[in-house]
Amino acid sequence: METPKFNGRVIIGLILIILGGLFVLRNYDIVIFPYDYITWEYFFILIGILFLTLSRNKTAGTIFIAIGLFNLYPELWPLLFVLIGLLIIFGRKGSLRIHNKDNQPEGKRNSSDYVESVSIFGGGNKVIISDNFKGGSIVSIFGGSEINLTNSKLAEGENEIDITAIFGGSTLMVPADWKIEVDVLPIFGGFGDKRVKDPNKSFVEDRTLVIKGVVLFGGGEVKTIF
Repeated sequence: METPKFNGRVIIGLILIILGGLFVLRNYDIVIFPYDYITWEYFFILIGILFLTLSRNKTAGTIFIAIGLFNLYPELWPLLFVLIGLLIIFGRKGSLRIHNKDNQPEGKRNSSDYVESVSIFGGGNKVIISDNFKGGSIVSIFGGSEINLTNSKLAEGENEIDITAIFGGSTLMVPADWKIEVDVLPIFGGFGDKRVKDPNKSFVEDRTLVIKGVVLFGGGEVKTIF
């Protein structure tokens, strides 16, 4: 019998179930616990730490911790602008966007193979045209974005898009023959594959787009334009 695989997502889910159960027991005076000293900010910080340690979605972890800290210590709220600035400059991979690894200007490399979208208190549309699309990162905070990939082709193997939506959302428009796996953690939100399946078309099996990330009070979808 195969042993179940406990990844970061499962651990986060189990911790949330345990915390919810403890609160229910407290409400019926079955368990005594000093809840009065633990506010929702601490849970945001805990969830953020879990994302940083158990998930590749570091952006979501940083945002959860920031929300918790800024509400516990309101005098720190100007650091929010610092965090947003760092996110815009460095992106998800921690490398400065001005130059690539060969120290060449960003515009001289084939950046169309990746999508990098940050929408904060606003929105925007992007059209990606690539014969070797490899994934990227999409962040929507109190905003939204629409990414059009209908004129692109997936690179061979597994390609990944990292989604972070907090009080916002994103829409991805993709070709009908793309094989897509959605592994997004929704918290008071949702993200789904809304494509209408055509029985006369088959997926390209050796190329997969995996959509991972977290949606908090937000949403998103994958769809196809005919």
